[in-house]
Amino acid sequence: MQRPFWHFTHSARRTMAATVAMAGVLTLGGCGSSDPTLYSLAPVASTQSMGVGTQVPAVIEVRTPGVPSSLDRQTIVGVQDDYSVTPLAGAAWSEPLAPMLGHVLSTDLQQRLPGRTVFAQNDATTIPAQGVVEVEITRFARDSAGLVHLAGNLSVHRVGDADHGLSVPLDLSATPTGTGTRAMVAALSQLTGQVADMAAERLQALPVAPVPHHS
Repeated sequence: MQRPFWHFTHSARRTMAATVAMAGVLTLGGCGSSDPTLYSLAPVASTQSMGVGTQVPAVIEVRTPGVPSSLDRQTIVGVQDDYSVTPLAGAAWSEPLAPMLGHVLSTDLQQRLPGRTVFAQNDATTIPAQGVVEVEITRFARDSAGLVHLAGNLSVHRVGDADHGLSVPLDLSATPTGTGTRAMVAALSQLTGQVADMAAERLQALPVAPVPHHS
């Protein structure tokens, strides 16, 4: 029995619709699977010449920096202004920002304090720390004008003697060498190195360790 013409037309339309729908799914899947470019902070050499005094603790722990949830995300925040935070499309940190910042800061500080042992919190070490470096970050991105900022607070103290620690606000800025993400991350690395410079100075200025009293 011969089928009517409308039957073939209806079947063809259904087949075409299914094909178009599948093509759309494949296209969306292809777009969604593109990987972002990963970026990492890097240690930088100090621009200051500094001797290491005997009062500097022999073993120093850099605590994992405090980073607000608005910044502590895989996607890099490109612009951070007073009323907005704008992530960068297709750009992500290679690891969580807070521990990465702590490890880079500890490497920077180790370069500035030769002869001392510096490690980041949660590193596999059995050596007890004698000094502590703590950083709280509130700003870590460009502003709308393109200037890169690192703001927050830095404090250092001897273990068991937090009352005689030294603290200083952080309000650092730098002009990146370009407009791209790589230039911004390089500028943030430079500012992290400046935090290490400040931490080294304050570790030098810590009061002499108190003499334990024996009963």
